[in-house]
Parts: sequence; structure tokens; C-alpha cells
Amino acid sequence: MNQEEMKKEFDALYDMMANSNKVENMHVFGLVHKEMMDWFIANKPELAQEWLEKLQSIKWKNYLTPKEAEKIVESMNPQAPWNRDQWRAAMKEHGFDLDKEPYYNRCALWVTMNMKMSDSGETLAKYIAGDKLFEAVYHLAVDALTDKDGRFSVRKYFSL
Repeated sequence: MNQEEMKKEFDALYDMMANSNKVENMHVFGLVHKEMMDWFIANKPELAQEWLEKLQSIKWKNYLTPKEAEKIVESMNPQAPWNRDQWRAAMKEHGFDLDKEPYYNRCALWVTMNMKMSDSGETLAKYIAGDKLFEAVYHLAVDALTDKDGRFSVRKYFSL
């Protein structure tokens, strides 16, 4: 089979598995994907890492991969106040958790905090002293990411 034929065959098998009620079909796909992942971990660890980051989405209501988060933060206008290292250091200094299962992962929190500052930083600074600003933005971001009605979605907000 050539590449196009293999792609079509894979898509057909995937659709068959996804549309069936047979758990054994899901197990077959899972075992094959486990074999594939083992090969990638051994031979192409950078690709394996990217796929693991995507698979981790099953743990979170709000998640972003590191690549997605970097791209979002780089494109913020006004510019985001914290790069990943600055943010992580400030989070450690304040003793804040980076993620909270099942609500959000660290990339979603980092982006949402930067979003709050990019969108409302000037207004917040009028009412909150500089030494409390980071803490306030953290709590506003956590409020959005853990909102009980679940309407906020960082992925939808940034069209992912």
C-alpha cells in the first residue's frame, strides 16, 4: 500500500472502531497505539513527548499543550507580562499550585493569568497594589478555570 492507501485504511478502521459498541475493538486500537508509543519513546522521544502532552488532555477540563500555550502568549496584545520561567518563579514564590485536577493544567493557568493581565492589567493596577497584583490575577484565573457552571474554556477562547 502507498501512503494514501494506508491513510484511507487507517481512517476506515478507526471509524469502524469508533462507531462500534465493541469494547474489544477499542482494546485492539489501544494495544496497537501502545506499541506505537513504545517505539516512538525509544526512537523519537520528542514526538512521543508532544503526543503525551496531547493525551494528557483527558485529565483536564481546561488544558493546553506547552506549544499551544507558547504560541498564544507570544501573540498577546498587549504583550503578556510573564514568560514561562518568570511565571513559574512567581508561582513558587507565592506557594501556588501550578495545576489542579481535574480543572486545569499549568499551561492553561499560565495562559489564563497572562490573558487576564493582557486584557485588564491597567484596570487591575488602578485598584490593586503591585505586591498583590500577581496574587489577584492568580485567583481571577483560577476562578475562571474552576467556574462551577463550566462556561469558560481556554481552548474555545483562543479558538483551538
